[in-house]
Amino acid sequence: MLDARKTFRADDPLRALGIRAQAPAFDDAQREALAGRLLVGDANDLILADLVRGGVPLAVARAELEAAARHPYVKAAAVLKARVAKRDWLLDCRTKLERQVLRAVPRRDRLAPETFFAEHYAPLIPVVLTGLTADWPAMDWSLETLAYKVGNPEIEVQMDREADADFELNSIAHKRRMRWLDVLALLRDEPETNDFYLTANNSGVNRKALDALWRDIGPLPGYLDPGHAGPGRLGDGFFWMGPKGTVTPWHHDLTQNLLMTMEGRKRVTLVSPLETPRMRNHRHCFSRFGADATLEGADIPRLVVDIGPGDILFLPVGWWHHVEGLTRTIGMSFTNFVWPNDFPATYSMDGPL
Repeated sequence: MLDARKTFRADDPLRALGIRAQAPAFDDAQREALAGRLLVGDANDLILADLVRGGVPLAVARAELEAAARHPYVKAAAVLKARVAKRDWLLDCRTKLERQVLRAVPRRDRLAPETFFAEHYAPLIPVVLTGLTADWPAMDWSLETLAYKVGNPEIEVQMDREADADFELNSIAHKRRMRWLDVLALLRDEPETNDFYLTANNSGVNRKALDALWRDIGPLPGYLDPGHAGPGRLGDGFFWMGPKGTVTPWHHDLTQNLLMTMEGRKRVTLVSPLETPRMRNHRHCFSRFGADATLEGADIPRLVVDIGPGDILFLPVGWWHHVEGLTRTIGMSFTNFVWPNDFPATYSMDGPL
């Protein structure tokens, strides 16, 4: 029988029955979100209002907020935040100045290697190099010559890309094996599609299968190291071939790169690495802007350059770029410069961005 002396309260029936109510749980995920909001500078009143709106009692919300503000982990994170803010301020100063002078990708004909190093490689300024590959046999590549030179080995290609919004992030899942002549037959029909593409991600298999093509490459003395191939050839590189409509979504590389075209035209859209805080970086070196070349809704300056047969685009490390095939394209890319290019050695992918 209930004790008649107990006073019932409409707003606390469990207490009236002698049952102690459990305080609503505030879990670690909520604490992480709360600490994050403190570190980005959200006002305490706004945080409290949102917590209460989400069902957290005011007293619990206030206690958690005060505990978070006092916690030594949050204080340490605030120190790191201040250091990052200082770095970002310096980058922002550089960004404002760079926006005043870098309005287009320059084109330079037969540029001497030492000039390229001083004016582009070291200061990380993109450039289109011309006149350096005119005598390469590779400049005569066509579907017919590729069929004759290579034969019909099994190769690897990226397939079924259009049904996957994250096709580049999931590139391993899109690897397929095909015969070389079957791939050439697909291209001969002149499709406009992003559904299949031979890319650098396929080079592990394709380097040996397409070895005959490397005999048509090089040299670029003073620019690239021929490696084991000898002074008349380039032994390292990546082969690219695809139809009109292929897209490589926004990303940045971890090395300095030369991107060259033997057949067709590509449109490359670039964004300076100084704009990285605005590029929605996520998952390693990719951007949430994905395949949107226009960066819709973002105030980020872009440099747009078209490259065709014989053009070599220097893509400096860290520069964001988006690549679209304006026609069927055949090309190569190289990273084996004679100058230091081992930047991935100090790059870490540990932890979330």
